Amino acid sequence: MREGSVQELTGEQISQLSRSLMKTLNLNDVREFVHIATGDPLDGYWANTANPLVVVLRELLVRLEEDGQTVAFLKTVYAKRPRRQDIRDLIASLAPEAAVDELRNSFDFVVQDSAHRGTQPAAETLAPGLQRNIKPNLNMLDLRLWATGMAATGRQVCRVDIAGSPAGTGFLVGPTAVLTNWHVIEEAVRLGKQASISCRFGYAKLPGGGFDAGEEIALADGGLLHHRPYAPAEVSGTPDQPPPLASELDFALLLLATPVGKARGWLSLPARDEVLPEKSPLIIVQHPLGGPIKLAIDTEAVLPTPGAPERPRLRYATNTDAGSSGSPCFTMDWQLVALHHYGDPIWAAPRFNQGIPAGLIRADIIAAGHGGAIEAGG
Repeated sequence: MREGSVQELTGEQISQLSRSLMKTLNLNDVREFVHIATGDPLDGYWANTANPLVVVLRELLVRLEEDGQTVAFLKTVYAKRPRRQDIRDLIASLAPEAAVDELRNSFDFVVQDSAHRGTQPAAETLAPGLQRNIKPNLNMLDLRLWATGMAATGRQVCRVDIAGSPAGTGFLVGPTAVLTNWHVIEEAVRLGKQASISCRFGYAKLPGGGFDAGEEIALADGGLLHHRPYAPAEVSGTPDQPPPLASELDFALLLLATPVGKARGWLSLPARDEVLPEKSPLIIVQHPLGGPIKLAIDTEAVLPTPGAPERPRLRYATNTDAGSSGSPCFTMDWQLVALHHYGDPIWAAPRFNQGIPAGLIRADIIAAGHGGAIEAGG
């Protein structure tokens, strides 16, 4: 039975929860969250991960119910998905005690009495003057969890090549689906050279020197599944005049010949875009100048966006370079928020970089009838 609850989840509620969680969690997310919540591995212990993701989630929830650990898992999902209000509302309705914004750090030093009740830190350790939260938008991060997220993301980001030469960056959003910018591949498609496009995963600099060349994956036949153009003003040097239309999202959804996402995992496009406060931090994972994978972190990144919130763009100060087009932009806890696509045309003293909100892209893909490519279980 779930801790502190008075009613078990019904079979219908488990199915509803499984389908909903599949929209925001991939297999690597589930592995991480289960380990946080229970201390046990997902694979083999809680579920058969060879099954489709929705089946894994359903099996997991049934087992968690049997073991009385459903609330611990849902608490983790609730805390780790602060911008998925739809998921949070569902969790709160099914298990109100799981609606907790912050997880207790399992590595905190806690003194226990003879009844094994955890005590709070002594008052003197909380005396004023010892610590201050200077930047309210910059949260402290669990080191191991952050590193796990970074490692997973590194497996899912790729360099987009055309005829063997680097053209941009992309990332997995489904078992065979890669998202990048339309402008990265536009010329190749226009010239009928779509077959020359490939995605190279794992191209990285090695700690001891040298490089890991990674794994090159070709596109499937008909590999361009869907795309939207960029705004004409964004190639004129005056990107705000006129402003981009809601359909001008500058993305391309590619299909790979091999379902590498089943091994590497993929990034979930959010169901909605939350407004990020000004000066919120951002991480961009990218292949700048066609080189090995890198990340850029800006702890005060988000800038005012002209015409916000209606304007379908996000502006930030995080650094990028040629070859970074098509990179994923994340919050500090590895929540995908945007597809990087553009930099200030002012060369001497650039003021901003710019991305497409990821929720808008997801909605467009689904409206076009291609939701199966990004929501497929794995």
